[in-house]
Amino acid sequence: MTPRAAVQHLLGRRAHRREQFIRRPRVALWCGVVLIALVALVGALVPAAPLALDQRWSEWMTDIQSGSLHHLALVFNWLGRGIGRALSLAAIGLALALTRRWWALLAFAATEGLTPLATNIVKHLVDRPRPAKAMLHATGSSFPSGHASYAAATAVALVLLFTRLGDRRLLWWSLAALVTAGMAWSRTYLQVHWLSDVVAGALLGIGITLASFAAVQTVVSRSDVVTNVGEET
Repeated sequence: MTPRAAVQHLLGRRAHRREQFIRRPRVALWCGVVLIALVALVGALVPAAPLALDQRWSEWMTDIQSGSLHHLALVFNWLGRGIGRALSLAAIGLALALTRRWWALLAFAATEGLTPLATNIVKHLVDRPRPAKAMLHATGSSFPSGHASYAAATAVALVLLFTRLGDRRLLWWSLAALVTAGMAWSRTYLQVHWLSDVVAGALLGIGITLASFAAVQTVVSRSDVVTNVGEET
């Protein structure tokens, strides 16, 4: 092997290690598929009227209304749509492009492309009415929540993209769960979704993210094996 080939091989191995998003990609892939299928199944069975738990949660959100909570909910609303959403996605994509993490960018793009697509398809098929006391104008049906699916997908993607495998990820997973829960709460606080809508949206976003990153990591691993075999021959 020439010195140049050795350097390229070393850089390739480093890039490969950097894109180890998940410890067990096959398990993550199947977990993602199961979550997506679960949301589809719930969507087929969920009634148009709110569940008893949905109604009780909605009443509680009405009881705790305050000016500070309303402003916080509006911040989450801004982050999950329009300019706020576009700026966050552009910043993450630019960071990956500048560091030439093309496989990571592919996984992130797949996640952020498939999540709204799947959400809108399920919305169209389920066509569940939104709560009658919505504080904001929202288009489309209620199930599942697009804001919740976006927040969950992006939060999980950030952990997979910018943290290393190991126990230290627990803190970042907790933060991702907190952000997802905050977005889900805000949609129910603003009365634009039922509780079951935001739970389903979060599960859908997580499922698509796990499946996307696991699939890309599997492709990277296989391409690395092919490259090594080619170099040895």
